[in-house]
Amino acid sequence: MIQNPEVQKQDIVMKPQIQFIPGLEETTVPCQIKVTKSENGETGTATFLFFEPAFFSFFLTLSFSSFPQVIGMDLLWDKRKMRSKDIKIYFKEGKPRLVRSIFIFKDSKDWFNFLNFMKKYSDEAGLSFIEFKST
Repeated sequence: MIQNPEVQKQDIVMKPQIQFIPGLEETTVPCQIKVTKSENGETGTATFLFFEPAFFSFFLTLSFSSFPQVIGMDLLWDKRKMRSKDIKIYFKEGKPRLVRSIFIFKDSKDWFNFLNFMKKYSDEAGLSFIEFKST
């Protein structure tokens, strides 16, 4: 189900990070982040792809009964949090390989929050932006 990201204030200042499991920072950098924006600039999406994210190995250390539930992907920064509950895990030969999470932005405030996170996260992770220009 695609849901509007929730933005919440957090109690502590932290470096920008992504979490699939609350309290566990995802150390794998997304292999792709595709951003789309409507013509009026008010709405759009951000699709994150992770190839073999680190949280998969976390599950190998647990018994099945103690697996934490992955309910979404959180973007955390400057006492703020955005959550997408639209998350899919893809398997190959019975093993998890790829995670896709989609954020839907319904207004300019969502866009501003997302861009604020991405600026801080990209600085921290060494990511760059490549604009696609249609012909």
